[in-house]
Amino acid sequence: MSDVEVWDSSRPRPGRRFEPTHELVLHDLAAELSRNLRGASRGLVRVRELAGPIGIPDLTALIGDPGPLEARLALEVPPLLNEIDAAIAASAYPHTPRSAAAVARALGWPEETILRRIPGLVRSGALVRSGEKTYTRPEALRPVGQVVAIEAKMKDWRGALAQARGYSVWADNYVIVMGALAPPVVSKLREEVTQDSGGLVVDGTWVVRPRKRELARAKRVWAAEHFVAALIGTDHQPSAAP
Repeated sequence: MSDVEVWDSSRPRPGRRFEPTHELVLHDLAAELSRNLRGASRGLVRVRELAGPIGIPDLTALIGDPGPLEARLALEVPPLLNEIDAAIAASAYPHTPRSAAAVARALGWPEETILRRIPGLVRSGALVRSGEKTYTRPEALRPVGQVVAIEAKMKDWRGALAQARGYSVWADNYVIVMGALAPPVVSKLREEVTQDSGGLVVDGTWVVRPRKRELARAKRVWAAEHFVAALIGTDHQPSAAP
């Protein structure tokens, strides 16, 4: 595979528990395996322990053309970490003005909910007033690639599955990386992961590769904004993958 741009970012938290060496080895394996995800040759950005909308995956990979991410990072709009704000921005158009009523209908929400959030979104630059009651959004405020949450555990497969399913609320997909497991456990976990279209690695070997899932645009924008927040909150700079 050709070199890709990779940003690795670690944000240690005060009071974080000690992690045994074998757990850290799995984390390194997860980072290496992320290079094998479909589309990673076009662009791959990895963030360790990203504070997602729900949960903190061991590793979160952003896959795809780096252009949309670069454009979003250059946009002087604070990350939209509130789910309602992200959904409103996702439902606006960059070139065609849309009213609060139209956004409300698209989301299936009360118009009052939209109207309450619009002033703050306009102040931040996430929405641009284009008429008395219509708005557009900056073109760069959009999904910036495929987001894959990766969870690594040695033995606790039930815990890994529960966490991964939580991530799938906002991530395009998930991958679980496990240590060695008994064959009956592998069979059961493979069945569960396949049902979700997720990915599974056991003892260093791919058991199931993730398949494409259709996630709502509002959720994809929400995930993208958390990814951007993780990147701008660190001092790490892009570097070419070896």
